[in-house]
Amino acid sequence: MQKSNKKSSELSKLLFTSWDIPPALKSPNVCCFVIGESVSFFGSWMTQIALVWMVYQITNSVMLVGIVGFTNQFMGLIITPLVGVYLDCWNLRYVLLTTQLVSILLSSTLTVLTINSHITVTWIIIIGIMQGTVKAFDLPARLVTIPRLVDNKADTYSAISIHSFLINTAKFVSPMLGGFLLARFGAASCFLVDSISYIPFVFAILAAQIKSVSNKHLLKNTNIFQNLKEGFTFAYDFLPIRYVLALQILICFMVMTHVNLIPVFVKEILNGNAETMGFLMTASALGSIIAGLYLILRKQATGLVNVIAYSAMVLGLGLILFSRSNNLQTCLVLIFIVGMTNTLTLAAISNFVQLILVDETKRGRVTSIFTTGFLGILPFGNLFFGGLASKIGVDNALLFGGICCLIGAIFFVKKLPNIKNLISQVYVELGLITQPNRD
Repeated sequence: MQKSNKKSSELSKLLFTSWDIPPALKSPNVCCFVIGESVSFFGSWMTQIALVWMVYQITNSVMLVGIVGFTNQFMGLIITPLVGVYLDCWNLRYVLLTTQLVSILLSSTLTVLTINSHITVTWIIIIGIMQGTVKAFDLPARLVTIPRLVDNKADTYSAISIHSFLINTAKFVSPMLGGFLLARFGAASCFLVDSISYIPFVFAILAAQIKSVSNKHLLKNTNIFQNLKEGFTFAYDFLPIRYVLALQILICFMVMTHVNLIPVFVKEILNGNAETMGFLMTASALGSIIAGLYLILRKQATGLVNVIAYSAMVLGLGLILFSRSNNLQTCLVLIFIVGMTNTLTLAAISNFVQLILVDETKRGRVTSIFTTGFLGILPFGNLFFGGLASKIGVDNALLFGGICCLIGAIFFVKKLPNIKNLISQVYVELGLITQPNRD
């Protein structure tokens, strides 16, 4: 009996020791922050889904869907790079608190206007511009904050991966509930949930211990545009960052816009309704969760460039096949693959950039440049593909985006050997590897 108990004890010990808990999960500081922000993203995704569906229902215009997507995010292109300069010296806690409170106000306004039947496309555009302005401050601030929550620099990858995973978990849950609420109670219920979802993050921000930047890391040059130029020069001159930024911009313009075209695809190709859209968005978000879970469970931070390259290739191919399908079951499988590889590529890019940024004086600016590549380029993609879909059809527009993504991914694969050589020294400095190599 004692022998049996001893064997069971040894087996349990072996199982637990073989399961490596990601380092950042052991930090209550990181967990509190990322769980709070994932709840706020849950509401944001519901609002995005509800707004797109409502605009298409009101106007029946693919072009207006694209215009609304553009106005909701174009401010990111204008002010996000400038925001990065200030994030290198501002108090991040105050920035995040301000953006959450303003977001609550805007979502509450949408709720009241919709309940009173005063909502119009004009109001949606005006509030969308304001929300885009808030995001231009909010998203870079969140990303810059994550590395300052960890005690050990080597745990940055783990923290960023958990951040991506929980955000994508929110992205998974929100379409299911959003589609249900839209079909049963209307768009106002989605806006109301969004208003409430920011409150837990406000408490998380107040509770988090965010490391302040030491005086030696503060910007000494007070010229905003000179500081901005330094950030762009650094991002351009360091080839690994330049290449992943180029790939990110391509994906945001050519692929990410498929989210805004899903309502049109559902109605014109699948002859579906709001619940059909909810199924597709849920399948896409489930793929995102799988991608996030994979990044969390990766035992090594190195090798991310391989993940970026090959997931981008599958993403382009998946979108091409999705655009040619008109069967719901097939579309669910393909949109799952698109959602998984889209998240895997973009999250791996974000993790990679935060990992190789050793110079804290440029973290805010470089992070903002990448956020600009997301927030600033996406609206132009929405506008372009809204117009393209109205001219050649939503299926052909998606096909075009998938082909461009595949070509860009192939180009990136060809640059892999050069990228690996350049980042080896950074990995040595971070203690991730002991000597320079090609990984």
